[in-house]
Amino acid sequence: MRRLVFVLVVIGCGGHDPVDIDAPATGSDGPNTTCQPQSAIGNFYRRQPNPRIIAGHQTYTDGKIDVGVADPDLRWDDASGSWQLYFHGPHAQSFGAAVTQTIRHATSPDLAAWSIDDAPSLQVSADPAAWDHLNTETPTVAYNPNAAADRRYLLLYSGADGMLPNYTFANYAIGAAFSADGKTFTRVPASESPHGKDGLVLTGTDVYPGAIGAIVADPEVAFVGGTYHLWYSSFACTGTSCATITDYGVAHSTSTDGIHWTTAEAPVRSLLRASADRTTGGAQPSVIYDEPHCRWELWQRSDLAGETDVQPVVFNNMAGVWRATSTDAVSWTINYNGTRDLKWNDGAPDAGEHLGLLTGADVAMKLTGRYMIYGGFDDQMVPAGFLLPNHSTTQPGVMTLNVATRDAP
Repeated sequence: MRRLVFVLVVIGCGGHDPVDIDAPATGSDGPNTTCQPQSAIGNFYRRQPNPRIIAGHQTYTDGKIDVGVADPDLRWDDASGSWQLYFHGPHAQSFGAAVTQTIRHATSPDLAAWSIDDAPSLQVSADPAAWDHLNTETPTVAYNPNAAADRRYLLLYSGADGMLPNYTFANYAIGAAFSADGKTFTRVPASESPHGKDGLVLTGTDVYPGAIGAIVADPEVAFVGGTYHLWYSSFACTGTSCATITDYGVAHSTSTDGIHWTTAEAPVRSLLRASADRTTGGAQPSVIYDEPHCRWELWQRSDLAGETDVQPVVFNNMAGVWRATSTDAVSWTINYNGTRDLKWNDGAPDAGEHLGLLTGADVAMKLTGRYMIYGGFDDQMVPAGFLLPNHSTTQPGVMTLNVATRDAP
């Protein structure tokens, strides 16, 4: 699950190939040179009924269940006429039993009824010495029609083998795996990895080479104009025991092969709450490229201290997500004095989030519509034995995945 959570206090502050990840349904190998004017933009609203996917309600042929559902990555596949979803599903015999970290793939024609593949797309490395043997999560997938047949689909994910000293999150890095069908993925072999390890393609040290400690996590990839663009949560610290935080925010890197990455900016200054303070950034980015309008849109979490205290569950919560826009994927416009595109609302009878919002949301584009899938904590349809931490102890509750849309039918 997306565990790079850090609270800051800021004053003032078929017939054709599938489309690229989160791209328009028409698809393209390159950016449009004729930009259409932007029409009026609506607001996101929750689609009923929510929730759409509830942890513990899917039984697999091994007799186990996913005790959680988190870190969704959504895309529309034009060729099959269906939605493709990837998510993190901690897999176990029962709630509280030993967990295997898995990344799962599901399909839907309408964002309501989902079919989840029995076999995971990727799971935690079985090698106890591997860099990702404890955590394999936060998937994001891009489709490249020009790649070799067995590498058309690129999956990037967060992995870890322990905790970052003196902090409450893991020592995350980013891994890569490829697939021919977008269902099951194979890690980049160690012989191709810039770090000589299966899957490992980007580390905190790559992005912040002068830091005492650094991590990168929560990748979001888009393939546009022959280039993979990657946005991700980033963190760096220095000093004794890495006590001084120097950088926190969404960073941006690019690649032509999905394996070797060049850092464009870390963190991205125009996404910070205070441009002069490199520790005032957000996390868990989601990005789409709107080709007809030659415009990028990005959503991220950026909460101030205390903003999630009202939520009953206490586990990687978020208050909601902020939206930013850009014409070049470099300089962004974001208004922290405005309102979030999505914020916690426990009032709806079928909200799927009565106990809180789980950090991280993903947005995909289909024609003019924006389709957001996000995590929640709920107290309805809770499987037996499922518990979530609250402010004092635990209470019955379950993780959910829910849908909100903007400018969509």
